[in-house]
Amino acid sequence: MSGDGTISVREREPDAPGRGEVQVRMRLAPINPSDFNFVNGTYRDALAPLAWNRGKDEPRYAPEGDVCPAPPYALGGEGVGVVESAGPGWWGARLVGKRVAVVAPPPRGTWQELACVDAGRAIPVPAAMPDEQAASFFVNPLTALAMVRHVLRVPRGGWLLQTAAGSALSSMVRALAKEDGFFVIAVVRSAAGADRLRAGGVEAVIATDETPLSEGLQRYAPNGVGYALDCVGGPLGAEVLRCMRPAGHVLSYGTLSGEPVSFSPRDLIMPTLRYEGFYLPGWLARQSMLTRLRLIRDAIRLINNGTFATPVQATYTLDQLDEALAAAQRTGRTGKILLRLAD
Repeated sequence: MSGDGTISVREREPDAPGRGEVQVRMRLAPINPSDFNFVNGTYRDALAPLAWNRGKDEPRYAPEGDVCPAPPYALGGEGVGVVESAGPGWWGARLVGKRVAVVAPPPRGTWQELACVDAGRAIPVPAAMPDEQAASFFVNPLTALAMVRHVLRVPRGGWLLQTAAGSALSSMVRALAKEDGFFVIAVVRSAAGADRLRAGGVEAVIATDETPLSEGLQRYAPNGVGYALDCVGGPLGAEVLRCMRPAGHVLSYGTLSGEPVSFSPRDLIMPTLRYEGFYLPGWLARQSMLTRLRLIRDAIRLINNGTFATPVQATYTLDQLDEALAAAQRTGRTGKILLRLAD
């Protein structure tokens, strides 16, 4: 991506792996909603006014954290490929020749034929796992697991409300609900979206274009829900607060509406709610190595047994990048859009 926000395909010399790094010949990489947060400058705009970034030219994700890059840079946050070479370091040397799932956000990114990444961010994947599933190994599976089991800790028999329920991540949350024994109320905008979910076996669905959220909730949980995942924000995000039981827990992890969530402090005070933000890289950075390894182990198991299957709608080459970006932003999409970077 260039400094003026233009996304284009360019040829350049590949980076050579440094100490603790590997060079990966990428096969597939998904286009995720988070990629557009880099394109639109959403992350930089949100970080700039924070206390530790005041007066700084380059905002950081945390006071001593990584810099949020300014373009130009390579886009793409994750993908799958084969390690071709490694810089100095024992772990990288062990990965040479192995197929790996990688997480490598900008400025290096995964939307390139050869990507250099930290060796610790390259995870060997089982031979039985298809490239299409390994390409989306990190962002959605780890986010779903972390939010449901580690942050919200939704108990068996509990009720969870989810907005933007047609997304791949929301589908994974519902798959976890079946495994963990809790119930989900799926919130979508349109009747067509609700019909698609019902056709897929989802029973508790609310279409907000037809029924206000708080009214539709009465059919399933008249006293409110204990847990909620919101990635929309705006007026809908504020309405989610009024759907909670006392001592409920709301996790905000996206801003699809592009609007702020406006509510009175009394919306938190009277039911004593917990309203919390979630950003996967920041959360992972605060976890122990053991927690991260357990998370990866659980993700591999759930992908292998089909619980976390990622539907793929279409795959495009880099020559078709404009078409791929348009497809990824199309409403009503039923699966991931992937970029094929090499065979």
